[in-house]
Amino acid sequence: MYTRRDSSHRIHMRPVPFRIVPAMALLLVIFCSFQLKAQFMVQSVNLSYLVRRADVIVQGHVVAVRHEQLPGYPNIPTVAVTLNVENMLRGPASGTYTFREIFLGLRSKEGKQSYKIGQHLLLFLPTASQFGLSSPIGIEQGRFHIAAGAGAGATVSNEFGNYGLFKDVGGSATKAGVQLTKKQALTAASGNGPVLLNDFVSLIHSLTSLPRIR
Repeated sequence: MYTRRDSSHRIHMRPVPFRIVPAMALLLVIFCSFQLKAQFMVQSVNLSYLVRRADVIVQGHVVAVRHEQLPGYPNIPTVAVTLNVENMLRGPASGTYTFREIFLGLRSKEGKQSYKIGQHLLLFLPTASQFGLSSPIGIEQGRFHIAAGAGAGATVSNEFGNYGLFKDVGGSATKAGVQLTKKQALTAASGNGPVLLNDFVSLIHSLTSLPRIR
């Protein structure tokens, strides 16, 4: 025996409009991207990795923060941040530099700082994706705040308090045949906590000789 289903009970499914497909694909890509980023939230990356991985290493003041939708995808919120460039350690020579990242509004909930005009930052960034999106490598590990200091000068620290930042940095340099000065070696042997900005930048300059990670 078998039961015949009356045609009147058939389920009719509407076809998905073609224009929705690209947006769905983009959301999938972004979701996967954040899954990868989540790994960096529990995996410490050191300064050698940041330097080898970054396509842009830029220091400057935030002069503009714009919350807007991703061009062509009105349902995807982003934040575009513009820096007045003080020091472009790697990247395009320009008076300003703008990057755009996905905005989820989670920073304040995580105790992290959002982007604000006037912030003094040093950032390690990858090349923007095909959608024009970029964000600091290693999430907050590649985003450094510069604090003014009296006497010895300004200091710099990422949002992890430089935790694990200098682990094996001296060894990586030696292995690659990069010779550090005595002062750079001392900086590379630092523990957690802020370090002097000038010494930090000097060390970065030497580490840019390390083989790149693509």
